[in-house]
Amino acid sequence: MLEQPGPDLDLCRRYVALRPPPGRLLMCGVTGSHHYGFSSADSDIDLKGIHQLPTERIVSLFPGRDNHDALEVFEDVECDLTTNELAQALRLLIKGNGNLHERLASPFQLVTNQLVDELRELGLRARSRASHGHYRGYLHGMRREHEKQEPPRAKSLLYTYRVALTGIHLLETGELVAHLPSLAPEYGFSEVLELVEVKIAGAEKEPAPEPLATQLRARWPELEARIDAARDRSPLPEQATNVDEIEAWLVARRREGFGA
Repeated sequence: MLEQPGPDLDLCRRYVALRPPPGRLLMCGVTGSHHYGFSSADSDIDLKGIHQLPTERIVSLFPGRDNHDALEVFEDVECDLTTNELAQALRLLIKGNGNLHERLASPFQLVTNQLVDELRELGLRARSRASHGHYRGYLHGMRREHEKQEPPRAKSLLYTYRVALTGIHLLETGELVAHLPSLAPEYGFSEVLELVEVKIAGAEKEPAPEPLATQLRARWPELEARIDAARDRSPLPEQATNVDEIEAWLVARRREGFGA
């Protein structure tokens, strides 16, 4: 496997400082191709985080938007930043939204403090079968995106496998792993590693080579069947079981947020 340098976290911190979310940035992790194990030299950096608005603003007439987004080329690197306000983020976490769970699980974190640790623990205990809908739907969406491309790209084809295998692994084990080169051979899809090599050595819009692309697309039904089977036999609870704990934690943060 080709060497992949990790994301430049100092550059990421400079970018977030340039385009900060409102209120306090509680956490921010690098996701996307860097987290998934198939970044190329020209890959953008996906930054996904959680921010907390001051409580006075939350209870005001015009609290503002729950999302903060910024996208631009910064120091020759395309940076894509999205943060969600704390309450929205926690609701999505409870619903099994994989995007929220994955940003907390990313090994590339810009912020380290006790609140990040507490958020990650809450997220860990909130894992449930509800994530099946997220990963099943995301797989379907990435299939359609790949099929619409001309020519079809390696990245979108890799995403179909990354999404499905992350979902399968989460449902079967309760563990969240987003690194495709680790997941693919574990679940019997070692041929995916060849496409990973193509993407790493190539470009963000690298075409998916034939006949490998056709071979991998032919196994999509297997991915769908396995993610459904993983849901049926999952040891995870049907829904998050720590909703009261999460709500109490949020209320405590809101109380602290007066005057922030």
